[in-house]
Amino acid sequence: MIGNKEKCPCGSGEIVENCCGKTDVPGTNQIQAELKQILNSYYETTLSPSEIKTLEGLLKEWGGRLGEWMEEEELVTNVSDYYFFIVRKDLWRRHLVKALNRTQNRAVRAILKSWQNAFVTFAEVSKADKEVYHMKEILGTGEYLLAREAGEPEDVRAVIAIVLEEMRNDERWVMPISAIAVNEHMSTELKARVQEIAETSEEKNSFDFFKKHLVDIYEVVCKLDVQTLSDVVEQNFTPLQREVVEILDAKLEKEELYPGAYEMLLSLMAYYFTDQDPKFRKPEVLAAAAFQLAVDTNMIPNTYTQAEVGKMFDVSVSSFRKHTDILLEKIEDLEKMMAERQTEVPYHIGTNPLPSEQMNWQVHMLTQKHDFDSFEEAQAYIQEAIQQPFEPENQQQEAQMLCYMAYNAETVEQRRDFAEGAYGADPTNVDALLLQTELTDSKDEQDKFFKQAIFSGEKQFDGRAEDAWKFAPNRPYLRSLMLYGVWLYEQGRFAEASEMFIRLLSLDLFDHQGARYLAISSLIHQGEIDQATRLLEATVEVSEGDAAYWYLSWLVEMERAQGESSERALELFAKAEQLNPHVSKLMEMAVEKMSYPKSAALTPGSHEEAHYIWYLL
Repeated sequence: MIGNKEKCPCGSGEIVENCCGKTDVPGTNQIQAELKQILNSYYETTLSPSEIKTLEGLLKEWGGRLGEWMEEEELVTNVSDYYFFIVRKDLWRRHLVKALNRTQNRAVRAILKSWQNAFVTFAEVSKADKEVYHMKEILGTGEYLLAREAGEPEDVRAVIAIVLEEMRNDERWVMPISAIAVNEHMSTELKARVQEIAETSEEKNSFDFFKKHLVDIYEVVCKLDVQTLSDVVEQNFTPLQREVVEILDAKLEKEELYPGAYEMLLSLMAYYFTDQDPKFRKPEVLAAAAFQLAVDTNMIPNTYTQAEVGKMFDVSVSSFRKHTDILLEKIEDLEKMMAERQTEVPYHIGTNPLPSEQMNWQVHMLTQKHDFDSFEEAQAYIQEAIQQPFEPENQQQEAQMLCYMAYNAETVEQRRDFAEGAYGADPTNVDALLLQTELTDSKDEQDKFFKQAIFSGEKQFDGRAEDAWKFAPNRPYLRSLMLYGVWLYEQGRFAEASEMFIRLLSLDLFDHQGARYLAISSLIHQGEIDQATRLLEATVEVSEGDAAYWYLSWLVEMERAQGESSERALELFAKAEQLNPHVSKLMEMAVEKMSYPKSAALTPGSHEEAHYIWYLL
């Protein structure tokens, strides 16, 4: 994705954070947030029964070929990426047309236009810089740049990947959807095998070749991966260590290992032999230790007691258990390292609508006057209609369209112009009234516009749907409650703010705007600790992974103890700090609090999220 310090893809010459990527929260990036949302929403595309059947057929075929080596989740991901971006490239292009129709961001539009070229690449690394791989196609002449993520291994020599082309300031980049990186041990053999497949293939271009043979190539990679491990054993283990593996193999042949388990065991044994250099005379001791490890970590479906494992290998439990424990520690280290490297999925906060809302509203406007005989007929109509620019049919639609243009505007001046146009077209439009609050400094005038927006929205609200948020025309009213609540909160009018947030939560049961934490914070600020506690308890299932939840729980406990730090408070703070360690620093320094943003994508555990939590505290 696009970094904050890169030149903006719009061609202005400015860096991203000062141009199309600018947001209200330092460190975030509007371009990146929009592009991620566009990608994620594509996987929610509704498929017809026949399309679902095709996808299920691919899953069955690939599962039969690759299921021995790939975990189910990895397999489903690879098949889904292959189907949505290669098999159904037409669906992807239609999705991009819709995305282009609803964004005003010049950089996002530039990237989306180049993203229409989705393809499979098999390329070698011709040069590796600190942040960039220089890639050269093995079966073609194409060259491009691929971002190198922090922590990626040094020995990547080739990549097989489904990618999207990205033209950035006349440089050709690719953005991987899914990828397999190949090290030096495998790259030469893999190139030879893929070239053999290509020589016997009848496809006339690389797209069709990879579309037909990608599963064949993945199978080659999986087999080479196992072969590479065997080569490591043969070339690097001592005769006594190889005997350990042979004894272990003989026992594991009778077991049904889960995918990837054997490779994990061999990798751990290789680490143990090279890093720890264990002393042993009987190879059965180490083989028993590895087998016990497989039992303890559920790599095999069968269960055995330690005594049974000892009897199986004719060794005592005490002789092998210490080795198993060391191997278990190594697994924990690896899992911890992977967790630390794992990229957290950002979540959205803010008072502006998400970019997808405009398209949802347009679809509703286009379909509300039609009676379709089938779902397929409705879908065909929508797909054809959204290819064309949306044309408002009346003043009300024109006002709402101008409101969305204001929310998506790139400059303050454009936002003001669109806001004034919307209010002129329909002074009862909820979003137009909300935007008017930005055009005056008078608190009384702002309060008046907020109340008018809520009154107008309440008359139009349709509460019949199970999820009121999914009905696009409801969202301006729900947004008005959120925005007025935030305004009251920042005025220190916490009782009125909590009333707005609780009212919003009663209508939007799935809390799409993240109002629950603002509601809890408002209740704490006004001393309604029991009510704040009840709301925390009611939302624990959907919130227990959030740092904000645990910091607010800690604050409630501190309020109950009148500022005294109890054992329970210490536990809650430790849990909160584990999820985001940056908040305590802001508290110590009494950093000035931010205003609630119009739009921000927050990564869990980040500095930006810490500022949001500090705002709540």
